[in-house]
Amino acid sequence: MVLNSNNKQWFWLAISLYLVLGIYLLNVTYSEPVLSMKVQKKDGQWILTEPYYKGWAEKHHIKTGDIILEVNGVKVDYIDDLKYEPVIRTARELAIKKPDGDIITLKVSLFDIPQQFYYVLVVPFCYFLLTLSITLYLYYKQKNTILINLLILFILTISLAYVSSGAASRLNVVGIIINRSSMLLCLAILIHFLKIY
Repeated sequence: MVLNSNNKQWFWLAISLYLVLGIYLLNVTYSEPVLSMKVQKKDGQWILTEPYYKGWAEKHHIKTGDIILEVNGVKVDYIDDLKYEPVIRTARELAIKKPDGDIITLKVSLFDIPQQFYYVLVVPFCYFLLTLSITLYLYYKQKNTILINLLILFILTISLAYVSSGAASRLNVVGIIINRSSMLLCLAILIHFLKIY
């Protein structure tokens, strides 16, 4: 892409794309908490072998040996990802059968897991806003040159790579595509920047 220093359309296109993709990725991160609970199929039932967030599991009385019945209203046998890796990665709602036969339904919120809330949502959101403000500052306060334009594209791409990591960890297809492509694109932009510099 050739960035003409007199053409302002590229900037607003880049900002619009940045905002739309960033808000979508942050929404995916917010809406699907990562649990990463290891399970094992035994006698036709999926048994919890190890919860990743042990403090969260203790708080909700979830223990090793509990039987996972449903994830987000879907029976565990119908979750395709478990065929490849026996881990319940994300969930908004769980149906669990305790060893005594009681069945509990548990709503999962990102606020229940503070370390995930801060590291995967709050910090990337702050970085997203900081990058946007730096980009606007560079565009309006600095001399409009090809180097500044490349620098703007570089920091926007780095920010999208960072923000998309939460969605990519949830195996969201758009998040994975944006994460991988932005990682490669930021290197190409950096090389082009250094070549001109």
